[in-house]
Amino acid sequence: MTRKISWWDRDSSFGKEPGLTIHQNEGEEDLLFVDVETTGLLFENDARIVEIGISVWDSFGLKERMTSLINPGSPIPPMYTRIHGIDDVMVEHSPTFLEFWMENGIRFQGKVVIAHNLSFDMGMINRELMRRDMAPLGNPGIDTVPILKSLLPREKNHKLSHLAKSLGVRHDSRHRAEDDVAALEQVLTIALDRPLEDLRGPLGMDFSFWGGAPSHRYFRDSVAWCQKTCEPLTIMLAEKPDEKTVSLRREKITSPICTTKRVGSLEDAPQLPWLWKDVRSVEINGEE
Repeated sequence: MTRKISWWDRDSSFGKEPGLTIHQNEGEEDLLFVDVETTGLLFENDARIVEIGISVWDSFGLKERMTSLINPGSPIPPMYTRIHGIDDVMVEHSPTFLEFWMENGIRFQGKVVIAHNLSFDMGMINRELMRRDMAPLGNPGIDTVPILKSLLPREKNHKLSHLAKSLGVRHDSRHRAEDDVAALEQVLTIALDRPLEDLRGPLGMDFSFWGGAPSHRYFRDSVAWCQKTCEPLTIMLAEKPDEKTVSLRREKITSPICTTKRVGSLEDAPQLPWLWKDVRSVEINGEE
């Protein structure tokens, strides 16, 4: 399948040429915005999720929106309650992460995941999954931090709260999952100057390569899982044979390893040309 991308006239640093052709062998995935609130940061091993908010967008626009408090199974540190306002009493009768995922995990299947600082939200979700011996997610993802930095270069910082205030977007409950997702949708719509559903297809595909290793760090979770379980993985790679064409191809790796910037098998790790920014998605496969 071949599509044309028409880049809009905007003073930004995208540096893309009009009429770039993408040879795509995947369909146009729906979009899933996500935000999580937690009991700590990603590098803290005991951090847990206490709230998840998502919205799903298809070709017709907003399809569904939902949010849920999550019982982390341990006390919420007061310093994080002061940030998001969620305390132990509020989550006492809420579902655990596993209970939430058994009912709602299917919503993530086949979606392009969008978040402001993607590696944190997806990293926390994948950590919860792997704690329960479940395979992590490897969806194509869009980190809106580098996107908005490029689209809104004059903003003094690119925290969601600042961007919302600067652009006149209502954001009353900062650091609550539902409001953060809604604010991000509106900020991104204003910055793009086009409907969010336009991110389905080639434009979103290109955005999913932005940010390189930081924005797609959660792919490392998939590699770690495959190393642990001895399962192969399939990665969707982007290749640019010339200045006008980007081709996507699938590469199955039976013994995945992860170096600083590359993923592949141990024997060809030093020569691999695949940078993390060229990986669009990861699929974990059982032995055939």
